[in-house]
Amino acid sequence: MSAAAAVPRPPVPAWARRFYKASTTIERTSLALLLGLLTVSGVWSLINFLHTHTEVVPERGGIYREAAVGQPRHLNPILASANDLDLDISRLVYTGLFRYNAELKLENDLAQDVAVSEDRRQYTITLRDNVQWHDGQPLTANDVVFTIRSIQTPGYGSPLARTFEGVKVEKKDDRTIVFTLPEPYVPFLSSLTIGIVPEHVWADIEPQNATLAEQILKPVGTGPFKFADITTRRKTGDITNFRLVRNDNYYGSAPYLNEINFTFFSTNMEAVQALAAGSVDGLGFLPLQLADQADRHSITIHRLLLPQYFAVFFNQQKNEVLNDSGVRAALSLAVDRSALVTEALQGEGEPLHLPIPPGVLDITAPATAETTNVTVAEQNLDDAGWQKGEDGIRTKDGKRLAFKLSTTDWPEYVRTAEIIQQQLRGIGVEVTLEHLAAGTIQQTIIQPREYEALLFGNVLPADPDPYPFWHSTQTRSPGLNLALFKNQTVDRLLEEGRKESDPETRAEKYREFQNKILELHPAIILYRPYYLFATRGVRSVTVHYAAHPAGRFNQVEQWHFKTKRVWK
Repeated sequence: MSAAAAVPRPPVPAWARRFYKASTTIERTSLALLLGLLTVSGVWSLINFLHTHTEVVPERGGIYREAAVGQPRHLNPILASANDLDLDISRLVYTGLFRYNAELKLENDLAQDVAVSEDRRQYTITLRDNVQWHDGQPLTANDVVFTIRSIQTPGYGSPLARTFEGVKVEKKDDRTIVFTLPEPYVPFLSSLTIGIVPEHVWADIEPQNATLAEQILKPVGTGPFKFADITTRRKTGDITNFRLVRNDNYYGSAPYLNEINFTFFSTNMEAVQALAAGSVDGLGFLPLQLADQADRHSITIHRLLLPQYFAVFFNQQKNEVLNDSGVRAALSLAVDRSALVTEALQGEGEPLHLPIPPGVLDITAPATAETTNVTVAEQNLDDAGWQKGEDGIRTKDGKRLAFKLSTTDWPEYVRTAEIIQQQLRGIGVEVTLEHLAAGTIQQTIIQPREYEALLFGNVLPADPDPYPFWHSTQTRSPGLNLALFKNQTVDRLLEEGRKESDPETRAEKYREFQNKILELHPAIILYRPYYLFATRGVRSVTVHYAAHPAGRFNQVEQWHFKTKRVWK
């Protein structure tokens, strides 16, 4: 007998043999179908029971790998705001006294409580209890005082120095800090979203040496993720990978992800290719011109709305034809903003005509709204004495209705300028174009105000303060009044708006301000583009509004790959 002899089949029961002989083929088939239906019904009932009495929840685990372009330099919130990549990593490592939620509303973070004096100049903040730094040391009021005073120290050269100019910060006790402002400033608490740094790590480092210290790339914070290690390229010293791991002692909701790893590339194209190939799970910034290459079945493109807008700012001092508000109004009427979004931004943005974007502050739309009306624009120019010549360009008193429009060399903004050039040509305006690299345009065009018209973007705080962008004291660099706009009424409204604590009264100030801008047309507000980023396979990436690109991590504690089903 073979060693591989077959196992004998079990005998067929006698009742089954009798049924088989006594039944017809139809009866046997019917019984088989009935048994099959009963089996399917039982399985379906079991599945339905499980779905009814259980739920899918996130499960801990997984490593999120994000592609980034460039190199991290200053992973210290005192210095990080000049570099988006530094801000991204700092957002995960550090936390501030306050934070923005998914609706871009301010909420407590390290702060447990805040009391504001009657004159709105003094803020007393109490810290959460039992918060630990990643190295196990306790967070105290000393750390907060050290952070703010370091920002104010010239040796650091902090980009945030102007934000805290004139602000006095003192420790009341180990958990209480008092901020005293030189004058009321309603958006002050939004300034305290900056990450707090540990005094015990940085106190012995001279401010001028901070950027050279080892700690600048090995941060210690209180955030949901903590520094693990860096991988560098041996020959060049460039960082190729930066690894963060979950902070199990985080005072907030513990993250589901085990790690977040940043992989660095030299170009956006390389980063997009890494995402398409599946070697990373996300892309921190997706350039508009590369969006099609990342649009794969398994990739999700996220659209983040930031408090920003792009506009054509007129420098009336450099071209006298732009001195006439009627001419500027006609130019604004001739610009089709929807066409700009469709053609230049490929639909990735929203048309806009207001200097405070909707949703940034609870301000109802002004009574007057800007619409495209080429007929009215042409009629206004005719009435003002600007007549078309044989070449189609308007002239008046021997002057051509012409100006030069400068912008950066980013493809979407070059295309925006080209479309505006075409649209204004249609009403008899000659526009010549100039586009330069971002660094060049800042140094040679924007800072010295050497432009006739400038296509550029303004980024507001989440709690908007239009003062730096439109007040007459801000016309010179480093002020941000790119239209060199001066108006006493607007100055008064902006001064009162930043001091007004009553939300309705403050909103009314800003409504009046916006109506004045619409009346005088110192700029043509065009649109606000979406900030695009992409992920693959990551769940609960739901943020739609943020104060800056790093805000895409505002709910990173909820991100997860894995799920499990549990009883309700």
